[in-house]
Amino acid sequence: MDYRELPDDRKKEFQDFVHYAFSLEDGPQDDHDWDPTEQPGADRGLFDGDEMLCVCGHYWFQTSLRGQQFEMPGLSAVASPPQHRRQGYVARLLGESLSEYRERGDFLTALWAFEHPFYERQGWGLANKWTRYECDPEALAFARESPLAGGEFRPVSADEYERLAEVLAADNEDYELSIQRTAEWWRERTFSSVETDPYAYGWESDGELRGYVVYRVEDADEGKRLDAHEFVAPDREARVNLLRLLANHDSQVERVSINGPVDTTLLDLADDPANIDCEVKPGPMVRLVDVPAGFEALEYPADLDAEFTLSVADPLADWNDGTFRVTVADGRATCEPATEGSAATADADVSADVSALSQVFVGYHSVADAEAFAGLEIRNSEAREALTAMFPERDVFLREGF
Repeated sequence: MDYRELPDDRKKEFQDFVHYAFSLEDGPQDDHDWDPTEQPGADRGLFDGDEMLCVCGHYWFQTSLRGQQFEMPGLSAVASPPQHRRQGYVARLLGESLSEYRERGDFLTALWAFEHPFYERQGWGLANKWTRYECDPEALAFARESPLAGGEFRPVSADEYERLAEVLAADNEDYELSIQRTAEWWRERTFSSVETDPYAYGWESDGELRGYVVYRVEDADEGKRLDAHEFVAPDREARVNLLRLLANHDSQVERVSINGPVDTTLLDLADDPANIDCEVKPGPMVRLVDVPAGFEALEYPADLDAEFTLSVADPLADWNDGTFRVTVADGRATCEPATEGSAATADADVSADVSALSQVFVGYHSVADAEAFAGLEIRNSEAREALTAMFPERDVFLREGF
């Protein structure tokens, strides 16, 4: 089998694979509404001779983690036709993708899973949760009477992406794994869609763009629903005024939904919180591509002086599957394979599968929570203190869908 870049003459087949995997209910398509050559990223396929077995797409994101910037590939569009399923081809595709990322020098990757247990078995772990509010627009009418109500609303477009990016950066400031969108991403993914292009409105105060919302209106069982899939409000004033904008659709839609980070303050703002449904949902998944490279890329507390052994179980990446000796001094870490057959490999201070370790690495789980929920095992207090100091819990929110 051969993993390689998808040639142009196989793009239609790629579209068919993705359509069958994610839009089966729409039936076969002679022509597709989207062109993969116009999308950001790069497509790959796993081939047996000339036969394409499964496909995926890669996005080369720039992200932030613990005060540093680096490339984090996004894995997407993993698809296989039914005749090639249950034969290990997708796992092989995922492993080859990790090898490509490692060759590029990347140590972390993310994806949105069609099935969380499947990807957890392959080494990915939940990166963050997100909140979905849903209500009648009248439940947001309190925003009209707020003393913070003011300013002006206006349509915004991809041509203003630099100003929008400043607002988005302010909203993302407190979250790990925020993505630095390219101009292409703003145009092709934020303001365009393979389905229905969205509306986008900004809120200005004294001529300054302070917040924006991107939304679609769709038919639902209860009538028309306005789905605000991107609600960007860096402060309370912007939040109240964007809620006011959504409330003003009460003559056009029966329901409003709002997606965002895990947060329940809208229940406190509303006149009657019982009129607002609030659901917390699982978000994207994250995975360490290269454990030693990841540990050695970050900065740590300058006064931390520690050494411990770490045993990692990885079902796809053999370079991660083993025991390492981790040493931290002067704000940096080294992570090197432990000597084969030594006491360190037989009884490591810390044991984890790569999924749990990835969650601790990005800050989704604290060390204590990973011990309770993710199967992280720590055999001495010194190693626990070291890991806790190296990887304190963080708020993580990767908002991009891909």
